[in-house]
Amino acid sequence: VNNTFLPRLSFTSEKLVLLMEGFSPLFVDFNALELQKRRDGGKKQGLVRACKPQKGVRILDATAGWGRDAGVLAGFGAEVTMVERHPVMAALLADGLSRLPAESSLVMKVVNMDAKAYLQALNPDDYPDVIYIDPMHPIRQKSALVKKDTQALQQVIGTDNDAADLIQIARARAKQRVVVKWPQRLAPLFPPTSKIEGKTVRFDVYAIPKR
Repeated sequence: VNNTFLPRLSFTSEKLVLLMEGFSPLFVDFNALELQKRRDGGKKQGLVRACKPQKGVRILDATAGWGRDAGVLAGFGAEVTMVERHPVMAALLADGLSRLPAESSLVMKVVNMDAKAYLQALNPDDYPDVIYIDPMHPIRQKSALVKKDTQALQQVIGTDNDAADLIQIARARAKQRVVVKWPQRLAPLFPPTSKIEGKTVRFDVYAIPKR
């Protein structure tokens, strides 16, 4: 790899990849074995318990990143819109969607836009049932514990400093609930209605009263 112009996007014969110094080529793969394993993991996992994906449920992933959580939610039948403001990540997500097999049952799309602006522009008829937010936090653990793709994402998009604003807007736009994935070590930005605890992260759930 020519290191002069990194990071950069590059086309191989099969897919779009992100080339970064110190990383293998990175790409989005909605057919990945790891994703299938998570779908097979069933409804006990925190993400699924918090978001309750099923057929007919519309979920907006406001911080799509590599699209893994979105891919899991779509695997349970939900219609998932991934919103990603960083153009490089949005291009990689679109490429991943373009490589889904024709017979795939996943209903997903990607929008390259700031999630706050996207939500504010929605018509009430188009409000999603669930809005899922997984803000990028500064990585504090030793790098061996942090997945390579998370390290890469941190380098590409940096830290999300506007999570509080996004959560507030989301609570005005979701029909059923807002789910925020948050480090276990950090206090929530707003008191949640309920929470699902994990080892290193938890899912803070903000139930929306019937309007």
